[in-house]
Amino acid sequence: MIFYIVISVVVAVLIYWINFVPWYYKKNISGTKRSAINQARRLRKPGTNIPPPYPNGWYALATSNEIKPGTAKSIDCLGENFVVFRSAVTKQVYVLDAYCPHMGANLGVGGIVNGECIKCSFHHWNFNGKDGSLVDVPYSDDIEGIKKFAQLKKWTSREVNEQIFVWYHAENEDPWEIEAIPSIESGEMVQHGSLEFEIYAHIQDIVENGADFAHFDPIHSPNMFAGSDITTLHNSKLSIGTHEFEAKFTPSEEKKHSTYISLSQSMRIFGMSFFHLNADIYQIGPGYAVVKMKTVFGESLAVQTGTPLEPLKQKFKIYLYGSRLAGLYVKLILFAQIVNVGRDVMVWNSKTFVRSPLLPKEEKQIRMYRNWFSQFYSQNSKSYQDISNNLNW
Repeated sequence: MIFYIVISVVVAVLIYWINFVPWYYKKNISGTKRSAINQARRLRKPGTNIPPPYPNGWYALATSNEIKPGTAKSIDCLGENFVVFRSAVTKQVYVLDAYCPHMGANLGVGGIVNGECIKCSFHHWNFNGKDGSLVDVPYSDDIEGIKKFAQLKKWTSREVNEQIFVWYHAENEDPWEIEAIPSIESGEMVQHGSLEFEIYAHIQDIVENGADFAHFDPIHSPNMFAGSDITTLHNSKLSIGTHEFEAKFTPSEEKKHSTYISLSQSMRIFGMSFFHLNADIYQIGPGYAVVKMKTVFGESLAVQTGTPLEPLKQKFKIYLYGSRLAGLYVKLILFAQIVNVGRDVMVWNSKTFVRSPLLPKEEKQIRMYRNWFSQFYSQNSKSYQDISNNLNW
């Protein structure tokens, strides 16, 4: 009797763990390995005529869970320093320039959120999150003379699909809107895990990877048990069976900032095809993508975000969603993503940027993709050279 009770408890815990506990994978780089990577970055030729490192578009700053009501966080990316905070009253999220114009303290480090405002920890100057204006100085009864000089930039932001995005545009043009995904917003699909990588390449290299169909076979045909190390990928004893892919790229006619790739994938073992997966990949601007997947086990969803931390350093994240009881299936996809993205990362972290690649006619979709991506660069986009020469970034 006790044996069956123990087995029942173990099974119940396992079911709960699979379906209710998300898995989070972050590729941490140790001190020794980071030093080696930094050395390689210094020696690597980054490329010539590199496009502007910060294309125009929406970029993820944080997840909704990271910014709790009444808290603030300092976030540095896109060559900017942001403070992101959430009102404890309205739960509204605000994004401002991080540095207090008084004496330069970072509002995201010890800043005190009060209502829709944030108070600098250094001298308690108080700024309105709605427009970045100075509200009050606790030890001064006349601030009218300095208010116009104490204005913080208020950044356009959106909180949608459990992400907090900031709009970045060199010409200050109005943004397109990020559409809410009904199944996420309603809770029909829940997050079962995520993966995160630091990537040392231009963000365009990452985005156009989906349109590079010719790399699927060399990099992704070995099964996931062959691992992420591309130097041993095709010699692995665990490389039983291969993945097969079919893909098509289509720019969006309705929304010029979006593209669509249809991808079908299957596993071939001993001449037979198994595990069919169909994916609809929507790239929305340079830093955001949605992938809708279907298999015989059901439907799942991936939200992908890429944010430039430095000119050639990106934070790349994938969030996997499925129904509450699809935990095992979605976590298997997560494991496969960790392995396969790891292979791409190994290439990205060691490659150079080629502005004008030699493309045979079979790779015309890469040229089409680059033409589409070029819209995110504009006249006042900061050049790679200018940013590299700036000691601040």
